[in-house]
Amino acid sequence: MFLPPFAFAQDQDYQVIKSDRSESFVLPYTASNQDKDNPLVYTFDEPKQPSWILTIQNNLSYVPGNDSKTIIKIQEPAPSEKYIEIAMFGGNSTRYWVAVNTPEAGYARIYDQNDGWTADNPVSVTHSENGGLSVTNGRRTVVDSLNLNGFAAGSIAVYGNDDEKVTANAFAGDISFQILFGSFEQSPLYLVPAAVMAGVGGLVIGLLIFKKRKPE
Repeated sequence: MFLPPFAFAQDQDYQVIKSDRSESFVLPYTASNQDKDNPLVYTFDEPKQPSWILTIQNNLSYVPGNDSKTIIKIQEPAPSEKYIEIAMFGGNSTRYWVAVNTPEAGYARIYDQNDGWTADNPVSVTHSENGGLSVTNGRRTVVDSLNLNGFAAGSIAVYGNDDEKVTANAFAGDISFQILFGSFEQSPLYLVPAAVMAGVGGLVIGLLIFKKRKPE
């Protein structure tokens, strides 16, 4: 059902980069001006599961007004109706919410806060097989280890207009996405903290030995 907007995205060549364990793409500000019934959708060749980390860098210039917003929906492949929703408002409110839709509980807003996100740092959405869903707002974790009974990221839909708003939300900029997926144990994401800890440990041991050998 989402093939037409995705085909449009492909035709416009939105800086898609793929590798064995990562995929990134950039959508223009016009994605935020799409209607709810006609979002701009990026569909992955294969669903990303069971573990993945999505980072979202919002570089949009919003139209003045606290109702200007961007809605991002991370969706499971059809016929599943399960999705994760991120809302990022502009204006002075910078309202931010995280919601999920599941067959068991329906639509539920898990976090909703004014002054809730910052463009200084990317937002991250993480799902792990054993740890569930965790979401940050660019400053801190706002949803932690929420059990969704698994989640396969099949596509990402972006829009900004709904039944209550039919004007532009953004006039410049873009919004970039990068997803890392696969086994976290075999991912560089796992190796970097380990390398850092090893380096710190080696430094501490070295200092202790140096101090021990240093003459009184």
